[in-house]
This record gives sequence, C-alpha cells and structure tokens, in this order.
Amino acid sequence: MIGIDALFGYVTMNAHPFVLSKLEQTSLAEQAVQSLLQNIEREKLGPGTALPSEARLGEMLGVSRTVVREALRTLKGLGVVEIANGKNPVVRRDLDESALGIYFSRALQVLDNSTEDLMDVRASLECRAAALAAKRRQPAQMERMLTLVIQMQSELRQPTIYASLDTELHLEIARASGNLLLFQMIGSIRASLEAQSRHGMECRVSDDSQQLAHDFHSDIVEMICRGDAAGSTECMRAHMESALRVLRIVETTGAPSELRC
Repeated sequence: MIGIDALFGYVTMNAHPFVLSKLEQTSLAEQAVQSLLQNIEREKLGPGTALPSEARLGEMLGVSRTVVREALRTLKGLGVVEIANGKNPVVRRDLDESALGIYFSRALQVLDNSTEDLMDVRASLECRAAALAAKRRQPAQMERMLTLVIQMQSELRQPTIYASLDTELHLEIARASGNLLLFQMIGSIRASLEAQSRHGMECRVSDDSQQLAHDFHSDIVEMICRGDAAGSTECMRAHMESALRVLRIVETTGAPSELRC
C-alpha cells in the first residue's frame, strides 16, 4: 500500500505545470463602461438616443457620478456617445474610426512584422473595395479618381505630396465601394497608409521606378471606370504585392536603390 504522504507527493510531482495567477478586479469605471455598452447593444439603442442623466446612471449602477463621468469619457473616446454640457449623453449618430486609427498606428510601433501584416490587411480590404467600386461608382467619383491620378502624375518627384494624393485616391475608391464599414476601416489606417506610400516613393530613386508605381494606380482607376470588378481586384492586388516587395527590399538593404517592382 502506498502511504497518503507518498501518494500526495506523487500527485504533486506529476501535476500539470499550468499555473494561474489570481484574478484582479477591474475598476468600477471599466465595469460601468462594459455595463453601458451591453445595455446599448441589448436594448438596441439607435443613433441619437439619449441615455439617462449622470445622476440616474450612478443610481442604476450603484456608483458615484465621478465613476459615471469617467465611463462616459471612455465611451466618448471610443466614438460610442456624444457628450454636451448640460445635456444627457447621446448615442453617437455617425461612426468614428479614430479609435481604430490609434490602434493601427500603435501596432506599427510595437508589433514585429507589423509592416507586412498591415499590407496583408490592406490587400484584403482594398481589393474588395476596388471590386465594389467597379460596380457601384458614381460619375462624380470617377471624375474625382481620374483627377487624382493626373495630379499624382505631376508629383512623382515629391514623395510627401504624392503620398497625400495617393491616400486620397485609396479613400475615394473605398468611398465609391458604397460600403460604409469598408470605408471606415480603410479610413482608420489612413495615417499608416500615407506613411507607407511616402516611404515607398522615397525608396524609388529612378524615374522608371516611380512611373511604374504610378501606373498601378492608373490601371486600377481605369478598371474601376470600365466597371470591371475582376480587373480592378487584380490590379489592386498587383499594386499591393509590388508595394510590399519594395518595402521588403528596403528593409533588407537598409537604403533606397534601383527598384523595378
């Protein structure tokens, strides 16, 4: 027979090495944020719906008005509610991509392989946007895209200006998709998109390389204006792959060089 002490020792030595630390309580403000978000979703409170006053929210949640104010400030930062002096908080009427924009900017700073990961995200979003734009674009949107392409052509030797126009073109394509969520998601990476475009053009030292980069944009717009969804998708994918190759080359060599991609 194995003694109880020996059995306990055997079980202890062969116990699963998985160790859990004690859970920490979240702050009252964080709990209030989650409660308010869940209530807005559960009650299907639409844009423009007024929430109870700070005092009433405090009573309902069992917390102080200071905690309620902190929670509402958080929700405002997330783009969920609007707050005006002397008025009850209101569910925001429009979407706000600023929170996502902050996230993506931060991700590029702290995550490994973030540049390539962002390009993967861009490719998925923008190829779909281009396909939808080919089906749904309006005359005014086509005119705007063509105008931007012409302006970009004249600024090939000015990376900062070119990148700004490039970003506007990609956003116009997203807008022409007619998908508001898609437009908001692409808009949320606007700063990162512009930074990548500028960096890519700075690394193209020859006229031929710069023109090649621009030709991708011309081809995309041409396919969209033709109403060719498949062609638009393929041109956008080729553009994304070319841009990624350039960024990889630069990261490997550490300096601008003659690029033919």
